[in-house]
Amino acid sequence: MNFELKRVDVWSLVKIVFFLYAIIGLLVGLFYTLIFTLVGGMAGFIGGENTFPMIGLFSGIAGFFMSFVFAIFYAVFGSIVTAISAGLYNLLAKWIGGVKLSLAEEVSSIESPRREEFA
Repeated sequence: MNFELKRVDVWSLVKIVFFLYAIIGLLVGLFYTLIFTLVGGMAGFIGGENTFPMIGLFSGIAGFFMSFVFAIFYAVFGSIVTAISAGLYNLLAKWIGGVKLSLAEEVSSIESPRREEFA
């Protein structure tokens, strides 16, 4: 069976992408939290308490808040780029045609009940 994807619903795509990018941003932010904490701890250790007082604490707090900033940043800007891309796809698909899909029916080893049995 051959099908053509003529239009993408922008809003449904943006909703899914928003949460996916928020999760990715949170993971990236947690990585930066770890890096900020390690760098702050090393700076406090190398420089001593008098040179960089409480740098480890401040870098850990900054890294913690950065995880939320990254999550929001990724979600918002990823959604904006996705909405623009989906709109452009819809426009181009109208002019030159959409993506062609070739689908095949999957054969299952478990026999599914027929529709007439539910009526």
